[in-house]
Amino acid sequence: MTRNPTPNSLYYGDCLEIMHDWPAECIDLIYLDPPFNSKANYNQTFGRGNGVPAQVRAFTDTWIWGETAQQRLERLRRAVNHPAHKAIRGLTEVIGECGMLAYLTYMAERLTEMKRVLRDTGSIYLHCDSAASHYLKLLMDSIFGAGNFQNEIVWRRTNAHPLSIRKFDAVTDSILFYTMGSKFTFHGVKIPMTETQIEDLYHLSDDRGIFTSTDLTGGKQGGEAAYQPFKGILPSAGRAWAPPALSKLPDWAQTELKENYATLNQLEKCEELDRIGLIHWTSNGRPRLKRYLQGTPEQSLTGLWTDISPVGRSESLGYDTQKPLALLERIVQASSSPGDIVCDPFCGGGTTLDAAHRNGRRWLGIDVSPRAIDLIKYRRFKDASIPAHGIPEDMEAARLMLKDNPFDFEAWAVTRIEGLAPNQTKVGDGGIDGRGRIYDDIDGETGLIIAQVKGSGYSAATLRDFLHVIEREKATAGLFITLNKTTTKNALTQAAALGTYTIGVSSFPRLQFWSIAEHLATPRIKPMLPPMADPDTGKAIQRDLFSTNG
Repeated sequence: MTRNPTPNSLYYGDCLEIMHDWPAECIDLIYLDPPFNSKANYNQTFGRGNGVPAQVRAFTDTWIWGETAQQRLERLRRAVNHPAHKAIRGLTEVIGECGMLAYLTYMAERLTEMKRVLRDTGSIYLHCDSAASHYLKLLMDSIFGAGNFQNEIVWRRTNAHPLSIRKFDAVTDSILFYTMGSKFTFHGVKIPMTETQIEDLYHLSDDRGIFTSTDLTGGKQGGEAAYQPFKGILPSAGRAWAPPALSKLPDWAQTELKENYATLNQLEKCEELDRIGLIHWTSNGRPRLKRYLQGTPEQSLTGLWTDISPVGRSESLGYDTQKPLALLERIVQASSSPGDIVCDPFCGGGTTLDAAHRNGRRWLGIDVSPRAIDLIKYRRFKDASIPAHGIPEDMEAARLMLKDNPFDFEAWAVTRIEGLAPNQTKVGDGGIDGRGRIYDDIDGETGLIIAQVKGSGYSAATLRDFLHVIEREKATAGLFITLNKTTTKNALTQAAALGTYTIGVSSFPRLQFWSIAEHLATPRIKPMLPPMADPDTGKAIQRDLFSTNG
């Protein structure tokens, strides 16, 4: 059953499943910055181990060759009509069953769904790094068609690092730009010239000022006069005289030219331009059009973007993979129009959504991380009421999530507490569903806080096991999270018996019971915790996520 997506809203979950419920051709522009492997050893992506690259912790199965990846590969091998079928079979022959192939099968299924929901005038921009860009381009060629590849945009995301003695510094990302066909939305982007470019280009001058000269010819058009000699000079072979329209000339030139300029043929227009001094005759005697320096001249943007800096401190939300707003605004402005729908299926910190919102576009954001949804809803758009589909807003929805998706419930419950990150190992997690670090040192070390989620509620056995985990991990404190509030006298007695720890002049319990019911209460009831470190950056957490209706 398909459902039209609700514009200007967030969706929690796997973009493959969420987009599958949307109708075909409902999106105008997709930008995606999927999990990639910049911070991991390149060779790791070709291994079969269970180590998860640091930057993609939230996508446990994405970069690991295991049962899930094997199942994806078998589906694509059997699906002879799937657009990525041949590409995946070929890549399997080249790189074998490894972490990289796991990632590519993951992306193949999702990119195919993105193609389905894009309108026939739509575009897609895929942001990636050098570890996977060449493989992803092959996938994109297979799914969207090699003829619909428009650009590989190279973005210089940082400046050079200290000199490496083993290789050249990697300071760029790639953005693969594809369209659904030849008739796609595109608004040319102009950027200011640099001072050096202006000095190099505008090196001529006359009584009217500094100017550059441009070609006076164009394609084969303009009638017979466009091919006749101008002051004894013929246009270049295969070209014709192509003087500009009156509106393209400086104001003073429009005043001086005859009112019937538009009715003149191409050769007569050239003669008029020469009469008022707008023709520059080169040293070899060829005519060119003068273009005077006015303000800061602009140039057409190329596929090399070096003018957008990384995310600055004032813009940062503390999200590890956040991209600068200027980068996304450029893409949104170039490949969509006001009122269009822009979708980011891996929306992270929500920069794409912010760029779309600021430029009068409607938007849709999807992410599998509850923390990403929180950042966008309560920090990026803190002054708006943004719907978040799939995130419980009441106890009934929380119970349903616990019943239908217990692992999602665990991750969501853990991330209700600022500073805790969910454990990505869902089975055999050692009794730990979430962990975080206290920002201030305790006896010279950063204190570990661990959490266990038992949606069904407290039992003496589960609490006893959790106490063993706290001891085993040498954790400073533990949080026992349930759906409903724990009021059992035995549980509260054991929590009190474990004692407290001190940060500065404040004391905090070593064991706390906390519930989703307390989180959803009015006002919200939070566990007693000291300032926590951001689980992604290690910086002090910005304690504002659930300050209002979160």
